Amino acid sequence: MNRILSSAVKVAGSLALIGGAVVAAAMPAAAAPPPTKAWGISAGGFIHINPVAPATIFNTPQVASHFIYPGFVTTGGILDRASATEAYSQVGSPKVYLFSQVDQLNASMATSTCRIGFFGTDGDTTIQAGSITVTGLPSIPLPRDPAINQKIFLPGITVTLNKQGVIAGIRTVTAIAISGFGQNLSIGVSRCRLLLA
Repeated sequence: MNRILSSAVKVAGSLALIGGAVVAAAMPAAAAPPPTKAWGISAGGFIHINPVAPATIFNTPQVASHFIYPGFVTTGGILDRASATEAYSQVGSPKVYLFSQVDQLNASMATSTCRIGFFGTDGDTTIQAGSITVTGLPSIPLPRDPAINQKIFLPGITVTLNKQGVIAGIRTVTAIAISGFGQNLSIGVSRCRLLLA
């Protein structure tokens, strides 16, 4: 009987250790660094583009010499970085074909940054030498430092500059977001979350 109890105690002790290990394995998720991420370009809809050059705190920086999806979007160099407190995406020479080869959104550079501060998160966007050219409409210059969620409306298309939103404590900053006709495109995306959010 003592041997049975002794064996039961050993098994119970082992189960407690295993249970503790499972709890310990679950615990670090709350204590893990915030999920900061950045990527250069992505799209969903009829055309699907997985995040290009995605960076996390475990694989940073990430670079791409360029990205080309003929007739839809092209870029120059992409540089993405992520740390425990900041995410950063820089996309060189983004060019988006809106309605035809001559109807375009262009910029020499588009960047977004998301930062974690003591009281929360914030982000910003910089667009260098940006413009939209659509046949029959005057050229639209893009502001260098757009306001949060600054929108430009084109026939059937919405362009959002410095797109920002917070879902489940995660702030996402997109330098240029384009949506319309069942398609969306994101250029220069950075994402961060406050550790305790």
